[in-house]
Amino acid sequence: MTRTDRYRERARSPRTPRTAAAFALLAGALLAGPAALPQAAEAADEPGARTVPVINGDFTAPAYAATGSGDRLTGWTVQYPYRLLPKDAGHSDGLPALLLRNKRAADQSVSQRLRGVRAGAKVTVTFDDSTGGAKNACGQNQIAQGQPYTLQGSGGTKHHFTTDPGSTAWHRDRSYTFTAGENEPQLTFASAQSTGGWECGPLIAGVRAAQVPPPVDKTIDKGRLPAPEAFEGNRRITAQAAADHCAAARDNCAFTADGAYSYTYYDKARVVGEAYLNCTRNTIAHDRTVKFSGRAYDNLDQGAGIQRLSNPRDNLHQQFTTGFGASSAEPWRWTTSADRTVHETIEAGEAGWVEAQSGRQRTDGWFMSTADDPDKQIRLHVVADGPSPLVPDRVYQRTGPRTAGEKERCRSNRPSATTPVGEGAPAAAADRES
Repeated sequence: MTRTDRYRERARSPRTPRTAAAFALLAGALLAGPAALPQAAEAADEPGARTVPVINGDFTAPAYAATGSGDRLTGWTVQYPYRLLPKDAGHSDGLPALLLRNKRAADQSVSQRLRGVRAGAKVTVTFDDSTGGAKNACGQNQIAQGQPYTLQGSGGTKHHFTTDPGSTAWHRDRSYTFTAGENEPQLTFASAQSTGGWECGPLIAGVRAAQVPPPVDKTIDKGRLPAPEAFEGNRRITAQAAADHCAAARDNCAFTADGAYSYTYYDKARVVGEAYLNCTRNTIAHDRTVKFSGRAYDNLDQGAGIQRLSNPRDNLHQQFTTGFGASSAEPWRWTTSADRTVHETIEAGEAGWVEAQSGRQRTDGWFMSTADDPDKQIRLHVVADGPSPLVPDRVYQRTGPRTAGEKERCRSNRPSATTPVGEGAPAAAADRES
């Protein structure tokens, strides 16, 4: 596909809210070559497997010169990429190929972060490999022994591969599986060939991936949310730098909630108001008003001291509420308060109290810059937890036996003034004193 063709295809694509996975899918579609790649989910033959879009997994962007070389490769981090044109690569799907060796740097690797993949996901990467290079570059000894290279995903072990010895035919559907040790794990191919001319080495083509996402962890307390993370292209940046970029202008970034990891729940029950102890010998019935409140928490504030999300005048706040509203029937709540009138009936010798269990919601999602260049795209992972308008609060009216300390207090003497003289003497005759 020529550069003009890709711009034409981009112009036809409607602008939609983007999740991390959605943007990667969009970028993969924009940068795809003329041949459709097989889905990696076919290799990850497990229930719940989902395709992970690999940006420029067919190595067709940007448009390259006739030599096939260039100083950058869209979506990938590489010192000096050298690509073989489809006619030179000889791939049966008409794909170009990437040579893992280069002449300008000792670093013989190419890497990319798999966007939309979470820590704990089981990831399967599928690709094709071969031995080759520039025309007539491979000597018989290099072909005979095959070309070694490694592949590693963050959190997984480094796996050693060798292209088929004695052959320059393409080996289809090589695969590598690892468990992601971080959000957006980095996938790295690296040549292990150290002899022979750089023009001949391991070739890779048609990189695709699939994942089995990790289950949602609902045990994380609202006061200890996971730390925020931020990326620019394949590079980690500080949450502060990403937040400042997004907040610099209203349309710099867009927030999209990840529905699979956002949920409503009931918070731990807590006592509100006072406990009422009935120390009398009679049943007590009365009304009283109970007040309780709640507020939102976010990991930008907790983990990085960035107090932007709760500030209604901040662009980050506006982007968050707009993005959240696109996927929710009710707007986000930063604070809540409630008054309840409770009619209490407390039996003699019992205690009465009220507990509240607030309805809350956890929202997990990404701020992403609206720039189309995936190498410059800024992504900020945010988790917020606030009062939920979708889940009604629970109010428990409780009565029960008093504790040992409360019983002791109920048995204590009634305070009274002392009688100075004759406190223990019997009463005298009828009181006729004036």
